[in-house]
Amino acid sequence: MQGIGIVLFTLGGKNLKRALRGLTDVLDKTVVVNDGKNEVVDETKIKKYIKPVFTQYPSSCYNMGIRELLKDDSIEHIFIMNDSIEVIDDTLFQDYIDVSKKTNLKALYFCRDDDDPRGTFKNERLKIDVGMEPNKMTLNMGTSGSLVYLHKDIFKKVGFFDERFRAAVEWSDMCYRISQKNLSTPFLWFPHLESVQSKIIVAENDEMYQDNIEDRIIRGMKLFYMKYKCQISDLINTYSKKDVIQKLKNKARSS
Repeated sequence: MQGIGIVLFTLGGKNLKRALRGLTDVLDKTVVVNDGKNEVVDETKIKKYIKPVFTQYPSSCYNMGIRELLKDDSIEHIFIMNDSIEVIDDTLFQDYIDVSKKTNLKALYFCRDDDDPRGTFKNERLKIDVGMEPNKMTLNMGTSGSLVYLHKDIFKKVGFFDERFRAAVEWSDMCYRISQKNLSTPFLWFPHLESVQSKIIVAENDEMYQDNIEDRIIRGMKLFYMKYKCQISDLINTYSKKDVIQKLKNKARSS
């Protein structure tokens, strides 16, 4: 599989072994960034192993991995994964690439019902037929960022993750910036491939940061407001379904 690079983010623990097992055929394309406890990793099999001395939080860790991948000019397609994802069919990587080329969407996300930011478990907003069976696409209100496809153009036109966010709201910030550059769907209409669900196993996070999650969320929401002078909830109804469909058609025509 040519032109891909993977950033695997971990806090260590048993999930890391599972995640690496699922990447057996693409380990040489994988940068592992471990922001948690020390683990024994066979560095001869992977592209790079990064273990910061002090806690960096996901935004900084993602950036470390992305910058490492971008040193390789042959890498065009970047996947960011958390260690909660175990790949059982690595054709999913090509699925993302094919749909990106077909739709001209430079960012695609894995979404589940429990990613719904409203807590209603009704995350799906719209179903789209992209004419590539079985890769039907849904547009969703929320995403956890546990598995994301980003074309390298994203980092040229949008930049990297804002490292002021600390394991909360960093994906909302990055996705909003991507949408503002019209590189994917409108914000809070996250594109997800239905076929991916059968090609991965999702585990519960077995390691967590020690500081208070509520404090990190409050900090993240304040920072988001400081940057954009609005709350995330203010942006839910910015676009109608009709608007979104037209935008998708326009992007596909320009591919």
